[in-house]
Amino acid sequence: MREEFEYLVVGKGLWGSAAARHLSAISDSVAIIGPDEPQQSESHAGIFASHYDQGRLTRRIDTEPVWMHTAVRAIDDYATLEAASGIRFHTPVGLIMVYPSDVQAEVSPRAAAVSNNIPHDFYPPGDTNWRTHFPYLDFPDSHWLLYEPFPTGHINPRKLIQAQLKVAENQGAAIIREIVTAVAEHADGVVVTTQSGGQFRAQKVLLAMGAYTNLFGLLERPLAITVETETIILAEVSAAEVERLADMPCLIYMIADPAISDIYLTPPIQYADGRFYIKMGANTPADLQPTTLDAVQDWFHKGDSDAYKTSLTAALHAMLPQVEFRSITTKRCIITRTPNRCPIIDQVTDHIYVAAGANGKGAKGSDTWGWLAAGLMVNGRWWNVLPRDLFKAYYQ
Repeated sequence: MREEFEYLVVGKGLWGSAAARHLSAISDSVAIIGPDEPQQSESHAGIFASHYDQGRLTRRIDTEPVWMHTAVRAIDDYATLEAASGIRFHTPVGLIMVYPSDVQAEVSPRAAAVSNNIPHDFYPPGDTNWRTHFPYLDFPDSHWLLYEPFPTGHINPRKLIQAQLKVAENQGAAIIREIVTAVAEHADGVVVTTQSGGQFRAQKVLLAMGAYTNLFGLLERPLAITVETETIILAEVSAAEVERLADMPCLIYMIADPAISDIYLTPPIQYADGRFYIKMGANTPADLQPTTLDAVQDWFHKGDSDAYKTSLTAALHAMLPQVEFRSITTKRCIITRTPNRCPIIDQVTDHIYVAAGANGKGAKGSDTWGWLAAGLMVNGRWWNVLPRDLFKAYYQ
């Protein structure tokens, strides 16, 4: 196996795989290192990742321009990536945003949609005409709704990573399926050591490790990112319900509930076991902020994701009162956050770069984030649409 490269990406997730694809379009000396998804998560002793999943929301409308611009650019490239890889990962079913009436439309997603000419349908509080289009959904009439159509919808993060890696490999990138345990910088580059004892050299290295960025001691100073747990539920539906809900959009719901907040929901999606599930996630008072590798692993292995299952289930039934669920199970996820709600995309030493801090919004625009990191590594290029200073590294 080749051991020396011009560019090496540590982290085989959504951002790392995107960076590897863009780097391999420029250089014939690129590698990406990261473990594959475990076959049995219950007994797995290695890395876990939130992208071991089938459904993530993708949308263009966002009140924060950073996330809107990066998502628009990435979504515009989905079809090209699907064609180049032969892997379909994007399902453009649309998305509904539901907000209580005390959140004014002028300072909310609708204002962003209007100012950026993004097509949408808006239903003010009391206008229940949306029920004609989505009769299986239910929300208080005091809320307003915004519907964003194609190409908004959901993406399959597993398939998206497969597409990125396939194109990268076709362009000559090497894929090394190991865990990195050490990064040592020298005057002329970096030596990366893996768990098996392998060593790889590169002129420049990108750390795109998500929640694990600070947990292996690869950086001299830990970045100012916070790791936060999140609970999701998977609600199984029958084949008949899948057919009935064929036009169901994704959903973001600012629910007024003391136990849960910031709900997101997908329509029925087929998972690896062949069954169809509606996926729902939300913030709860039980969310933790683990600070060590052991604490993160403990959350994925045995975290109490059932702590607010009753509240999550009640909210699901209230939104979809006519839908029959065969089973409802909880799953564990993890998010990385930054104080300014913008990712860190920066050069931190002479030869080492980082891309971290997705803030729960990093999947839909992951191709853009990988492209930004790749450009920075190659020649310092930055996209003038985004203020550079927002993405500089800062430390704990």
